[in-house]
Amino acid sequence: MTQGAVPKDSEEDALHIAIAAAQGVDYLLTWNFKHINNAEMKSEITKVVESCGFVCPQICSPEELGGTSND
Repeated sequence: MTQGAVPKDSEEDALHIAIAAAQGVDYLLTWNFKHINNAEMKSEITKVVESCGFVCPQICSPEELGGTSND
């Protein structure tokens, strides 16, 4: 938050990202397109997470993650 990757009033969003990175998850699924899952924020979030020595999870919505369908 102090580095500006997440707005100062979005502590829960920052915590969500930090926990996912610290736990080494592959994907962070979110519907939060305002503070987490948008092109500008993802780039900044990745920079901050990696500067702290963690691998940033792939941030995406459940729809973006996709998967296979039996249709």
